[in-house]
Amino acid sequence: MRDYGKVHTSFWISDDMRRVSDDARLLALYLLTGQHTNMIGCFRLPDGYVSEDLGWGFERVSKGFDELCANGFIARDSDAKWVLIRNFMVWNSIDNPNQGISALRLFTQVPDKSCVKPVLARVIASALTHIEASKLKGCERVLKPFLNQEQEQEQEQEQEDPSAPTGGKPEKKPKAQKYSDEFEAVWAEYPKRAGGADKAGAFKSWNARLQEGFTVEEIREGVLRYAKYVSASGKAGTEFVKQAKTFFGPSRHFNEEWIAHPAKPVQELGGVSKPDKAIPGGFVG
Repeated sequence: MRDYGKVHTSFWISDDMRRVSDDARLLALYLLTGQHTNMIGCFRLPDGYVSEDLGWGFERVSKGFDELCANGFIARDSDAKWVLIRNFMVWNSIDNPNQGISALRLFTQVPDKSCVKPVLARVIASALTHIEASKLKGCERVLKPFLNQEQEQEQEQEQEDPSAPTGGKPEKKPKAQKYSDEFEAVWAEYPKRAGGADKAGAFKSWNARLQEGFTVEEIREGVLRYAKYVSASGKAGTEFVKQAKTFFGPSRHFNEEWIAHPAKPVQELGGVSKPDKAIPGGFVG
């Protein structure tokens, strides 16, 4: 059990927190600072614990969780009662290999069948980018089976997107897809990735979010934040860049803060610095 929890000062003025109710805001603060939270921001939290600690009824607890899930602040396995604070490891970064190994050990305690585990795998992988794999003693291998599952889950969610066409007959695909000028402008700013890019799928997710009430500017600002994050973390042009259709999808990743931390050099324990072989001026023969 930890003695205290850290809350970033931007918590109170962030758009995510301004859009939610007072109950959801208090629940978010409880998740960040409560006794159940650990260093990876993923832990099992039955509704009864929250009800007891906050003095809330179960219906009130359930509504608070639902609101934070819809807002993208958390991912939650409502069956197994596991909660993941999506940006927790952005706000509480891993500083050294020992912390990284501890985080990976906590990762193995999350049930493999929990829907939050693939999301957590991506979060931890991003948090460890500044640490050499050799320093983690092979512990990072536990992430690999789960890194591709998150995208598959979100693609399944997109198939259930309420904006998708319904009816008995399959929809006929147009010969040439036409995209809005606003989408084309944001698409040009989206970070490039290795592999394919489903532009039509991205446009479908884009339109679905606009129908939900998000503005073009809100989505574009999210893309710009993500582009800076990808560049700073050294992931540009790799398969670790999210598909745009996933970024614009039901999980609303464009709402996340995407704060990039510069790579932190890891100093070898007991290492000896190399001597400076440069010859000072005035000593050259």
